[in-house]
Amino acid sequence: MFSDDRTRLEFNGDLIKRLIDQGDAVVFTLNKNVALGKEIISWNTGKRFFPPEMSDRMIRIGYLMDNAHKVGLDDLAMPDQPLNDKLIEECHELTVDEIKAFYQTETYKKEGTIWNVDKNYSALFMTRETYETIKRELGKDVALVFPAADCAVVRFYDPVHDVIGITHSDAVHTGRGIIPKCVKYMMLQFGSNPKDIEAYVGAFATEGWTYDKIPDFAAVKDEEGNTVGINELWTPYIEHREDGKYEIHYGEIIYDQLIYSGLGIENISFSPDNTLTNDAYFSNSRSYNSRVDGVATYREGRNMMGITFGKQKLLADGVPRGVQIR
Repeated sequence: MFSDDRTRLEFNGDLIKRLIDQGDAVVFTLNKNVALGKEIISWNTGKRFFPPEMSDRMIRIGYLMDNAHKVGLDDLAMPDQPLNDKLIEECHELTVDEIKAFYQTETYKKEGTIWNVDKNYSALFMTRETYETIKRELGKDVALVFPAADCAVVRFYDPVHDVIGITHSDAVHTGRGIIPKCVKYMMLQFGSNPKDIEAYVGAFATEGWTYDKIPDFAAVKDEEGNTVGINELWTPYIEHREDGKYEIHYGEIIYDQLIYSGLGIENISFSPDNTLTNDAYFSNSRSYNSRVDGVATYREGRNMMGITFGKQKLLADGVPRGVQIR
């Protein structure tokens, strides 16, 4: 049922080296060990990931962007990925006119970033031409990012057509086929050949993710709403262990969907880190990161995974400890 070849979920050092040496794009991860002179609380702006003294929204936004600027990121564009009727389309190419419009919104005027401007898509893509035009005309070095803990964030790069993309392939969106949808979109929108597309998967819960029962995202339910089994998609990737727990072989399904989408093995790179076991990362599945008398004051936060064409900043001398070019 499950592959014993865990080595395929590998950090592809040759691919990363080629990206840095020959390409003009860079993938990066900002975890909770990016010190910047003070402890990182979370690489996002969600209220529940911060202590009470940071309850003000603008304080959290300012905190995030100050730290982003210190690692060379001018601005951040993230697909909001709503699960409701706010979803405009699954995959979307950011255009020059659209990004310029972001900078005219009241949200930007108030917050000084396009981070929270509505972008109700499941995946974002951007060409080098768009990136360079925005950089030249607005002076903004825009990176595509997604904050996550334990979920797989997949960064795409087509060096032939000079396109970058990002999606958050959590369990729900993995079940909806967001990875093959992204590859198909790149083929139709940019003329990409899947064999040319590179995929960089940030640190996530590759193995060791367990539930006490069949998780809802994989459940088959009867008319009364009772779980009666595991759906067809997830059956090969959920193991009912002898201890009664259900282990999700999350890394396996992400890898298989990339391969089934037509990507070459040599063009796939997984971060070597597992967020469930590596304390350098925020994780949903670990305990709360702050407790007073046994009561949680705020939750574990989010790591920032991203991709940009602006590698000259992120690769410059003096990049703070914890910024991983992978």
